[in-house]
Amino acid sequence: MSQSQPFEFRSPHGIRKIESQTRSWNGITVRNIVHYPDVGKAWHDISSHETTVAIVLGQVGGYCEPRLNLKRPTPRSRFDVGHTTFVPADMTVWAYTDGLRSVRELRMSFAPKVPESILGDDLDSAKTDTPVLLLYDDKIARCAELLAEECQEPSSGGRLYGESLTTALTATLFTRRNAQIQRGNGLAPWQLRRAMEYLEAHMTQDISLEEMAKLVGLSQSQFARSFKTSTGMPPYKWSLDARIKRAQELLLRCTEPIAFIALQTGFADQSHFTKTFRRATGETPKDWQRSRKL
Repeated sequence: MSQSQPFEFRSPHGIRKIESQTRSWNGITVRNIVHYPDVGKAWHDISSHETTVAIVLGQVGGYCEPRLNLKRPTPRSRFDVGHTTFVPADMTVWAYTDGLRSVRELRMSFAPKVPESILGDDLDSAKTDTPVLLLYDDKIARCAELLAEECQEPSSGGRLYGESLTTALTATLFTRRNAQIQRGNGLAPWQLRRAMEYLEAHMTQDISLEEMAKLVGLSQSQFARSFKTSTGMPPYKWSLDARIKRAQELLLRCTEPIAFIALQTGFADQSHFTKTFRRATGETPKDWQRSRKL
């Protein structure tokens, strides 16, 4: 579950209030943060003792930007949200705001070696040493929005979903050029068979992307990309669809309560199962079951 925890910025000036929810995947601490600056100019140091990635998802009022020098604005051609800032560990980069009433952001913190553990030989190590300011990338922004939602209200994808999102975001930032092209052929038949067997055998468990990648000798990013090429969907979506199909089989052939079927297909409770089932099929489990047993 998400955790609401006290969170403080480094060297803050003019920060009136901070709200945050925290989750962890892949050795990455992920925070959905909303902070409320005082009227006028405010700032804080984005950095921490770990590597930091911050993606601004919303702002109300004025504008915000990262600065290497607090007194020197960063050259920019656009002032909308969606920009990413990457800060190597303990390298001061200032988050500066002027006239804002609130800022919403996703902030990720991780040990410097984490990108290598996720990307393997797809990693461009040069990209992990140099700060990046005001990077606008639609894929990063989409992943960040989904991670922020997951921090606020966990979905049905479980650990596999969170790891897939953090892997995709990390890959977009740090993958070496042409790595995706070089590995665009999907999984080998034995790899796909082993992955499918694992997903089937562990359907009701909180599956790890890292475990699946190790099973077929790939990094997490390589496995996730190759699995999608082979099946047309990411691992978490394949797993969720399989659980829904299994639930439909049980709804048709058994008389057990919906709560029992929810637990048998790996959902936390009946409410969680009903919400996910309706999103996938357009009907509640009870309505789906009733319409097919007439």
